[in-house]
Amino acid sequence: MTKYASYIVFLLISILVATFYVNGFGPIESLQSGINDKLQNLTASDEMVQNVVIVTIDGAAQDQYGSWPWGHDRIADLAAAIAGANPKVIVLDFELQENAAQEKAGNTKILTEQLSWIDNLVVPYDIALATFRSSRTSNPDYLFDYSLTVNDQLGIMEENSSLLARKLFLPAAKILKTRPKLGFSYIMPDDDRILRHQSMVMNYEGYYYPSVALMAAAVYEKILPDMVKITEGLEIELGSRVTIPINEKSEFFLNFYKENPFVKYSASQILGEGFNFGQLAGKAVLITVDEFENSEYFKTPVSDETPRHLITATTLSNLINRDMITIGFNSVLYNLLLLFLLGGICAFVMPQISLLYRFVTLGIGLFLLINVNYFMLSSFNVLVELSYIGLEFVLFMAAAPMLETSLVLGEEAEEIRKKKAKEKAKKRMERLRLKAKSQSDGTEADEPVVREIKASSSDPENVATAVMSGEEIKVTSAIEQDQDKKGSLGGSSAISFNDHQSLNLDGDDSGDSEEGRGLSQKINLDSEPEIIDPMSLDKVAAAENEDDRVLITDNDGSFNSTPQPTDITKLGRYEVSGILGKGAMGQVYMGKDPAINRPIALKTIRLDFVTDKNEMAELKERLHREAQAAGRLSHPNIVTIYDVGSEGDLQYIAMEYLEGQTLEEMIKRKVKFNYRIIAQIIVQICAAMDYAHKQGIVHRDIKPANIMIRSDYRVKVMDFGIARVESSSMTKTGIAMGTPNYISPEQLKGQHVDNKADIFSLGVVMYEMLLGKRPFKGENITSLIYSIIHTEPEKPSSINPQIPLLFDHVVLRALKKDPKERYQNALEITADLSDFVDSFSARKH
Repeated sequence: MTKYASYIVFLLISILVATFYVNGFGPIESLQSGINDKLQNLTASDEMVQNVVIVTIDGAAQDQYGSWPWGHDRIADLAAAIAGANPKVIVLDFELQENAAQEKAGNTKILTEQLSWIDNLVVPYDIALATFRSSRTSNPDYLFDYSLTVNDQLGIMEENSSLLARKLFLPAAKILKTRPKLGFSYIMPDDDRILRHQSMVMNYEGYYYPSVALMAAAVYEKILPDMVKITEGLEIELGSRVTIPINEKSEFFLNFYKENPFVKYSASQILGEGFNFGQLAGKAVLITVDEFENSEYFKTPVSDETPRHLITATTLSNLINRDMITIGFNSVLYNLLLLFLLGGICAFVMPQISLLYRFVTLGIGLFLLINVNYFMLSSFNVLVELSYIGLEFVLFMAAAPMLETSLVLGEEAEEIRKKKAKEKAKKRMERLRLKAKSQSDGTEADEPVVREIKASSSDPENVATAVMSGEEIKVTSAIEQDQDKKGSLGGSSAISFNDHQSLNLDGDDSGDSEEGRGLSQKINLDSEPEIIDPMSLDKVAAAENEDDRVLITDNDGSFNSTPQPTDITKLGRYEVSGILGKGAMGQVYMGKDPAINRPIALKTIRLDFVTDKNEMAELKERLHREAQAAGRLSHPNIVTIYDVGSEGDLQYIAMEYLEGQTLEEMIKRKVKFNYRIIAQIIVQICAAMDYAHKQGIVHRDIKPANIMIRSDYRVKVMDFGIARVESSSMTKTGIAMGTPNYISPEQLKGQHVDNKADIFSLGVVMYEMLLGKRPFKGENITSLIYSIIHTEPEKPSSINPQIPLLFDHVVLRALKKDPKERYQNALEITADLSDFVDSFSARKH
């Protein structure tokens, strides 16, 4: 990437977070709710202005005046007694429904007579919700009188901006004739069953009506219903006195108190003698029933069990005491601008400072976010929801170490690393020179400093530092320590620094290893120091163990394998420049066709193990015939075979030289393929197989090592037809074939082999791409063969539920034991996958 890589990284992170924010990313929304609850719990007060008084029909009142429900006459006595104390508003927390027995006894008449002179009574009613909004119709006058005004030219809000009611359960008709103030009663927790909001507005038959708490607050402030104005998703205005913040659903965010600080009186005190009614004057009085067994409780941010009447009391107290929480900075545009602004600042600052200071800076940012939340809520009752900004900081912290890696900077990262190593080495050398100068003081130089260094791929700078500092060092190579796994590269090596200012790295000349003889070099310290990277040695050793590496020098940096030296200089007319890899029956060489100066890969098949001349002649003829047949294959997804010939005991095939990686190498490196890429790769393999099968050629050895993936995910299938010669030759001569991980059951049973054997092998490859492991396992070759022939593989989606079910169908049908039950040709697989691939292509446009 360019020098703008860091800007691109931070921009992409900002876009990702902004996308989450706009779409309401569930986990972050839940996290924000949890943060809000914690902050409310920490800042909740146990003190309040005592403008709300609760009168409870509790156990003492029921013992004295009878159990609940009381008769209408007793309720009339209680309401009249409270009204005589001149409170600003009286709110009933229970419904006054039709009651035939009370009507017959004349108690309802007593209640209506008392209510007729109480003009500040608010009576609740219940509602049943609807799923959609109906058209405006004529509402009853006694309800329509309390409808609210919408601050909009059309006088309507969006359908989901308030509760939608389909049915109302109003008080008894005779009670309605007394014209009490009406408000709906509805309490519903959030999706996580924690109550945080209270609905303020309800839509019924096209008009909007207040909750019981909103109506009580209006009566308390002496505001008429037609003076209550709603601005959708923003606020409710009670005249010019009170502004109530609401969200997009017309919900009010509750500000809970700790330890229930409300003043309470028993109804028995009100109805008895000696009560000081001056304690109710100018207050909002809530009359409720306190029955533990029948009360409804809710979980809130400050308590696991809050009774229903305290929710109503808390809402009313919040409104009349102006003790309301405001959600700060809730503008979508504002938050998006803030996200991108922070991304721009970090993109500019982060690359300029060290990794430690990046973490410190971003950590301070997170700390400030937490403290801003706490300070704003505790001081100003403003809840600032900053979880998405916090997410952005966390992702910035995750990206901070990558700013100087090859993932972001590509080749520039290596240059930065080398530059830092050189600077470090120079500073080290200067310090040691100054130290040596101060210690020598005209005497003989001290004995050279000797230290041992493990030259692993992670610390090449240590070698350069020691060389630049004038130390004599002994290097224990990582290759030596890994000889049991990878094979020796020529014994121990020593690096020494001498007066000639040169660095000698010599292998053990007593050995015959070509690699050991090739590791000698010198570094001139008069010029810029060169970093010795032992990773290159690891790559040479690793290359010896790779099977069928036909490849590659990949220009995009994903893999870089330098051809190894070889004693062979020519095969036929082709010039040989090195060994690319190792096959089951011979080497794969890097070559060139001098006639047209074309790079080629030369695959050899050894025949020196055949002692019978007739058998060798038969093998040569078969190889020539199979290679010629494969050479006639001309398809964009098949490696082209140019020529076949022999040189002594070696038969060779000249084929197309490719740049890329084998699918086997990508799987070993645990590359995470997305499902679109997997489908595209399989479709291309199917195209190659179908073309070859129609030409009468069965591959017989479809496996990841024979599938080349180019940098643009173009696929090349290798060794069509050659596998048949190799397998039959090795079987006849007793040479081990290796594990049969990809071989079909019919091949293992020695039965007839056709194109459906390749389809089975492709099913194994697809399974391995999806899950990173093969479908059939065994502790030894016998148990593995038994598993392939008899064991049904587990569905991919049962191991990883994210895998689309389409792949279950394709893989399991391809792996059927009976060839008749499999796909009958490769085009059938392509047909099943084509819609899946096309869906991504369409999305791209």
